[in-house]
Amino acid sequence: MTSIKRSNSDKAASLNLCLPPKKAAKNLANKTASSQKIFYSIVHTIPGRIRFRIPLLARDTEYANQLKLAIESDTKVTNVRINPKAASIVINYKGGVISDNQMREHLVNLIQTAQDVVLPKEVMAKSIVGTIFDALINLIDSTRKLNQARNIIVYRRVRTDVWEQILSTSRSIIKRLKSATMFILPNKRWRLRGGEVNSQPLKLKSASEPELV
Repeated sequence: MTSIKRSNSDKAASLNLCLPPKKAAKNLANKTASSQKIFYSIVHTIPGRIRFRIPLLARDTEYANQLKLAIESDTKVTNVRINPKAASIVINYKGGVISDNQMREHLVNLIQTAQDVVLPKEVMAKSIVGTIFDALINLIDSTRKLNQARNIIVYRRVRTDVWEQILSTSRSIIKRLKSATMFILPNKRWRLRGGEVNSQPLKLKSASEPELV
């Protein structure tokens, strides 16, 4: 009987040793979640331009910001535009630098790895401002479409009324303001924790890289 009791206690002890700590289990869960595959489809592509549909863009603003800025950091990319409502992203890039197939593979890799990129505060601030301007422009475009539809129903034709003039002017002003703001933001000094001021060029850092102390 004694030997049996000791055997059972030894088994219990070994089971306890095999159980991972809560912190390790949590880190493992986070790592698994962060490495999930991002679903996408190619909607349209021509030399120098490609459009992806990524469902995650419609429900994850942080990922949208990470992906936009990760792609913008590529010197071969000339323009990036995200439409969260349509869950799509349009990318313009320089032709002739690499083949379209290589660029497409590179962008697909960024889509999958953007969620693991840690963005500095300066970049996040720029992204938030850009997202706000894009949302305003999308709102104005939607309102203009509703106004044009109303004109067609009422007047049986497309006409330029007062609302169309106001919305069109507002859209132009917002786009110019966005361009000016996005030009100023990267050159502005931002205060970090501890009162330090960082004027170094913006860099993207992988989440796997250790931070320097």
